[in-house]
Parts: sequence; C-alpha cells; structure tokens
Amino acid sequence: MMIALAGYLTGLLLQGTEMKGYGVGPSELLVLSAIGVLIFIIGEVGKVPMSITNSLYMSWSALVLYMDGSLPLNFPVVLASWFVTPLLLALIAYFTYPILAKTSTSSNPIKRLSIFRFMVILTVFLVGYSFGANNLGLMWSMLGFRRIGLIGIVFASTLGVVATGRRTLGQFSRGIYIPPPVSGGVIQLLSFAALELSTIFAIPISLTLCTIGSLLGVSMARGMRMLNTQYLRLVLIGYVATMLIAFTGALLVVKLV
Repeated sequence: MMIALAGYLTGLLLQGTEMKGYGVGPSELLVLSAIGVLIFIIGEVGKVPMSITNSLYMSWSALVLYMDGSLPLNFPVVLASWFVTPLLLALIAYFTYPILAKTSTSSNPIKRLSIFRFMVILTVFLVGYSFGANNLGLMWSMLGFRRIGLIGIVFASTLGVVATGRRTLGQFSRGIYIPPPVSGGVIQLLSFAALELSTIFAIPISLTLCTIGSLLGVSMARGMRMLNTQYLRLVLIGYVATMLIAFTGALLVVKLV
C-alpha cells in the first residue's frame, strides 16, 4: 500500500496539472462533493465497487449542461473511451499474455522469481503513479490547481489508503482474481499504459475499468480459469449505476438549490 501511495503522490505532483479544463466555482464544488460522498456511501454500504472518478466527471458534465445548455465538448470522447478502452485492453492482453508467459517459463527459476518480485514493486508504483496523475489530477483540476487543494488531496488520499485501502483493495482482488505473477504484471502494465495515455489527453478514466478490461483479456487467454463472473457483473452494475446516479443526482441537486 505504501508503494501505491508513493505512486499516487508522485503522479499527482508531476503530471496532475495535465488534467486541465475541469475547474468549477465554490457552489458547483459543493454539488460535486455531495454527489461524490453519496456515491462513496452507496458503494460502501452496498459493497459494490463504484468509481469516484466517473462520479466526478458525470456530475461535472451535468453541471455544464445545466449552466451552458449543452454537454462538455469532450463528453462524446470521454464516454467513448470508457467503452472502447476496456475492449482494446482485453484484446491486447489476450495476445500479450501468452508471449510473456512462454518467455517466463523458459528462464532460470531463481532469476524468474527475482524478476517477478521487481515487476510487482514496479507495476504497483506505476499504476499508483498513473492513478495519481489522472484520477487525483481530475480532483485537483476541479479545485483550480490551488495549493490548498493539493494539500487536501494529499491528506485525504493518504488517510484513505491507510484507513480503508487494505479492505477495499483486498475485496476487489479477492473478488475478481488471484493472479499469478505474469498475469498480474500484464494487467497492471496495461492499466498503467491506458491511464497514462488518457492523462496526456486530459480524459478521466477509472482504474477499475482499465483493470477489468486487462483482466478479461488475460482470463480469455488462460481459458477463463481465473475470472469470477459473478463479481464481474457486480462491478459492471456499480459502474453503470455510478454514471446514472451522478449525472441525474447533480442535475436534481443544482435545480433544487
């Protein structure tokens, strides 16, 4: 968890400002915060993985629609990327995994174990880095890239990892898969690449979405031997529910207020 946290903070500091264009005023920020808290509570109480990143973007889009009378210019691109990215990752993982798996089995066992240990540390940091740049960068953008906002995000993300990270991440990993080293490495590297590319184009994207796509491809390459389809359905339900609740909820709140 500490390696992931180091990645979060490094990514936020070095690349977080690339998520530009999502600034809001104080009153709009309250609406986004309220919807984000609601999504978090629903996810925790219902034990359903729900994306705060998706929630923030959909709420922000609803506010833009209410104030400007039209959806954000990048809305079609973002929404398309949310559906296309996991399919592309699944396809890439499907062809990449067999090559790496075959290569790894031909090496010395002791050397292979050392490489796997290094790969675990590296990929955990890289995924944390890309998460910090993209997901936490989106939050910082909404706060106007102010220093006080940066301090708040650093404090909140640190507290979140320490207080609930082990339980939440543990439930996610146990629920979907317990990956062998090569599988886990492929999944995390592809997730990192997708998040990093999305950050360059200032497209917010959920880490869960990237993980699901990569996992699906690896699972198909392994003959679906490591995928819990029941938990996968739960993740997809939470994913769609997040978008609907965040968008409609933000519209209702801003109209009532």
